[in-house]
Amino acid sequence: MKGAPSPMSEALPTRPNAWQLLVAFNSSAPRWPGALRAALAIFLPGAIALALGHTTEMFLIAAGGCAVIYGEGHPYRSRWRIMSIAGVLIALGATIGAFVGSIVFANINAGGSHYWFLLTVIFCTVMAALGAFIQNALRLRAPGSFFVVMVAGGSTMTARLGLDPLEVGFWALVGAASGVVLGVLPALLDAHGPERRSVDALEHALRAFEESDDPTLGQRHDCQTALAAAWAALGDARVVHAGAIVKPSQADLVRRVQDCQQRLVRRSRLLGLNLTDAEVVSDTSQLSDPTRAAIPHTRPTNAYRIYRSLDLNSHASVTAQKVALASLGAGISGIALGFDRPDWAIVSALLMLQWGPDRTNGQIRGLHRLIGSLIGLGLFVAFHAVELRGWGLLIALALCQFGAEIFVVKNYAFCVIFTTPLALLLGNAVTDPLGEVVFARTVEIFLSILFGSLALWFWAPGAPAREHMRISSRAKELTGTVLGAFALSGRAGGLPQRRDLQYELLSERRAIVFLAESRPELARARWDEHLAIQRAGYHLLDFANAYHGQPVSDSAVAQVTATVRQLQQQP
Repeated sequence: MKGAPSPMSEALPTRPNAWQLLVAFNSSAPRWPGALRAALAIFLPGAIALALGHTTEMFLIAAGGCAVIYGEGHPYRSRWRIMSIAGVLIALGATIGAFVGSIVFANINAGGSHYWFLLTVIFCTVMAALGAFIQNALRLRAPGSFFVVMVAGGSTMTARLGLDPLEVGFWALVGAASGVVLGVLPALLDAHGPERRSVDALEHALRAFEESDDPTLGQRHDCQTALAAAWAALGDARVVHAGAIVKPSQADLVRRVQDCQQRLVRRSRLLGLNLTDAEVVSDTSQLSDPTRAAIPHTRPTNAYRIYRSLDLNSHASVTAQKVALASLGAGISGIALGFDRPDWAIVSALLMLQWGPDRTNGQIRGLHRLIGSLIGLGLFVAFHAVELRGWGLLIALALCQFGAEIFVVKNYAFCVIFTTPLALLLGNAVTDPLGEVVFARTVEIFLSILFGSLALWFWAPGAPAREHMRISSRAKELTGTVLGAFALSGRAGGLPQRRDLQYELLSERRAIVFLAESRPELARARWDEHLAIQRAGYHLLDFANAYHGQPVSDSAVAQVTATVRQLQQQP
């Protein structure tokens, strides 16, 4: 790539600046169209339910309407499927949560112990840990499993409203269906709008980075996030596939993204910056390499990504372990103090740990949760003071959903300002004594941050080193597999193997970046090996792309074999 630094010239990433992490806004893409759809997904079906006298059901419809958030930014070709899956998961979580809540409250109302809430803790912990594992294994984008777990946990309180669990699931499904319809409706006006807007957002972010006299970590991260989103959109829209353009009518979008990628590398090089540094602050795992202009291969199957994370030291597994420990600690402590919303503490712990952040980033996330929640509680106090009911309550729900969608990928502190009253309103806390609600929820927030911090700093400290060793070995192994496919077939085929090699190269890069934050001395010792893996792997992929589907001569194979053999012979 002209103007791009060689992988061999990259420096070890530096640790992120805590203040920059705290104040950074991680996306400049316009969010209001999606935020408006999210608000309408709550308001429109909620208004119908309210007009028909289903006041209580309005909350459940609003919960299901969260499904629309999961489709934002995705091309319509995949958006309906993503929102449908999210909607089903939200409705299923709400149904199971309502069943759990009915058992808990039936026993407590019959004179049972307050510790029946431990059943809620177990359910919510399983949901949070499973959600954290899946979202990291599949490398999903924000908000991940957060809204699914939030709705499932909040549904354990619906027994107090006298609702049947199946009824809870039905109304949540109604809200999800309305979200899906609203999410795909704009396709009638502009079928290729999402992928074009993703490229526009990339150019806008890059222009701000290029023109800034004092560029920040947030701007650089913004560019990388927009770049990853643009490639993902083009892949989901089937504009590109297997490293090639398959929809010539949209080829201009591909060229614009490649041009932005080259400009991003040149700008970073001019400033003496390392693109790898910005990856430390990213919530969503990159599925493309920001230092390359080559079209990324397609993503591996979901089954492959889950399989590659089925290791106790994998990023997804360790994240799930930390979420489970923090959730159990916060939930059980809250019950011991006499509180009755353990789901609140568990969702708070999940918000802090759900992407498996490093220690610095995780503590910043905990601070975001604290600041945002305290302000959000103040907003809830205002709602409670004016005694919102009926239409006023529905409007408040829609406005909170609008705000949450605006900030969900920008800054978690601002996002939590709106999700806090949203979660409380969905649980109908507006009818509970205000002082008790504010005190209990505040203490539970502190508990979640306390136990989240303990898990962040003290659980499995050696896992990043073991994970990097595992992935680097796998990447080396796959270079031999891809090379063998050339030698045996006599042509550059092996698309699944090339796809998996790209995935492992990205995973290895991610693992060494994470290791550089937690164990910089060990990362420094392994840095040369990392560069060799990246150089050999991408040399092989570029060779395969150049000869894609064409016969490969023995002499050409011999040339690329030398690079791979050199890598394989390293200790």
